Amino acid sequence: MAWFYEIRSPDNAVLKRDGGFANQDAAKLAARADAKKMRAAPESKRPEIDRILVGQNADKPTQY
Repeated sequence: MAWFYEIRSPDNAVLKRDGGFANQDAAKLAARADAKKMRAAPESKRPEIDRILVGQNADKPTQY
């Protein structure tokens, strides 16, 4: 089984999705690292981040 993550904006648009992680913790750590990089971007290019979701294969992602 592979795990994936999604980073979503306040209007529920997917800002980034990545997958192929061996376990849920690895997906959460990668998502948090990417969200941190996105938040550190210059203000003109910084997207608003609302939620980080993690799921397994085609399962509905859960919020973290």
